[in-house]
Amino acid sequence: MPGFDGVEALRRLRADERTAAIPVLAVTAQAMQGDRERFLAEGFDGYLSKPLNVRELIGTVRQHCDGRAG
Repeated sequence: MPGFDGVEALRRLRADERTAAIPVLAVTAQAMQGDRERFLAEGFDGYLSKPLNVRELIGTVRQHCDGRAG
């Protein structure tokens, strides 16, 4: 994203009452030890590293969206 990173994008989403409750997953090529914990500590709801496993992605999205539909 030009101009800001995912952490800043998350901060902006959380600061807006219209988007504050939307689950946000960190999807990143960063797969170093401690990255999952760092992203979760920043406030992301989940963390997936690239290359993505499609089944894991779908399962994670489903897990975070269950019970949120009107």
